Amino acid sequence: MYATLVDRVTGMLELSLQYAAAKLGETEAMALLKKNNPEALGYFRYRLAEQVGIFLGETSEHVLEVFIYPETPDEEVTATLPLTLIVYVEKYTAALESVVEALQNAVLAEYRKMLSPNTDSLSVFLNVCFVDEEDFLGRKGLAAAVGSLHAPALKVWSR
Repeated sequence: MYATLVDRVTGMLELSLQYAAAKLGETEAMALLKKNNPEALGYFRYRLAEQVGIFLGETSEHVLEVFIYPETPDEEVTATLPLTLIVYVEKYTAALESVVEALQNAVLAEYRKMLSPNTDSLSVFLNVCFVDEEDFLGRKGLAAAVGSLHAPALKVWSR
């Protein structure tokens, strides 16, 4: 499974790079990412979040929606800023947690290779946080960002 997961993650990163290049009209999107261009990083991160959402939805029927947690206004988007995703689940399972842990590790390893040397010391890139219906309806924790008026989380995938 891990070799297959690495292949899938490599594909996710390549699609994200292609998306950023297409949106920017640039053939050298990789150079822009390595220079911490905020626009290139924004497009790259959005597409990667979308790809992770698709993967999680295919992996577990318990995943209902995936959101990008917004950066705070004082956070500068750089290649080393973690990508935090809020995953709304019908039911939280140990199997889903295991899949996400493997995914986070694979994304980190491949992302570090892709943007080396900028990301060589990076220890966390993809940060997946689960919320369930109780959190969602009670607006507890990160679930409060979904539907927030000030800095709403952005939905990237839905069942």
